[in-house]
Amino acid sequence: MQLRWMILASIAFGLLLGTFVAAPLGHLLPPAQGHGAWYASRAAGLVAYLFLWLSLAGGLLMSSAWFDGIVSRGRLLALHQSFAIAGLALGLGHALVLIPDGWTHFGLVDLFVPFASYYQPADTALGTIALYLFAIVSFSFWFRGAIGIATWRWIHRASFVAYGAALWHGFRIGTDTQTLPVQLLYLLTSSLLVGALVLRLTYVRPRRQAAARPPSRTAASQAG
Repeated sequence: MQLRWMILASIAFGLLLGTFVAAPLGHLLPPAQGHGAWYASRAAGLVAYLFLWLSLAGGLLMSSAWFDGIVSRGRLLALHQSFAIAGLALGLGHALVLIPDGWTHFGLVDLFVPFASYYQPADTALGTIALYLFAIVSFSFWFRGAIGIATWRWIHRASFVAYGAALWHGFRIGTDTQTLPVQLLYLLTSSLLVGALVLRLTYVRPRRQAAARPPSRTAASQAG
């Protein structure tokens, strides 16, 4: 699947998901009262985390050959890449939407230069580093031929560092971390990811035994 189609599919999926989720959950949200950008950033951050988790967990299950014979690897790869691009786009929006917000005072330097933020510089930096690492890992797929498979695999392993940084970033300074649904989200996703990693490291796909061939005419005549 080409990059432009993956981007369009990711955007369409995000719009549909937002449309269906916003209606039943909209009444649960507090009134914006001038803080619409702040709420939008919080929502984008959570959904970005979820998409990047889906990409990472899906990549582990795909490489473990767990779904071979059920779903083609081509489709799994397309989903893996689409989730990553959607997560990166939402993560970028999570940061940029804070700039016009009058409640906070974030600028480009605060958001995109690690440890330069006026607010919780270390924890904010982890979010920035996670975004950069996920971007490098995601787009390295199109440069595998240039950098070599061995180097590409090492770069791909950095996605676990990026996930850990994103999880810690959200847990430490996420405004919604104290709510039970978000705590359950972090617990469930991290547990499932560990399970997918263990499966990737231990699962061995059973080999199919070749069907027995009928004896040749020569062998049959000699046996007779």
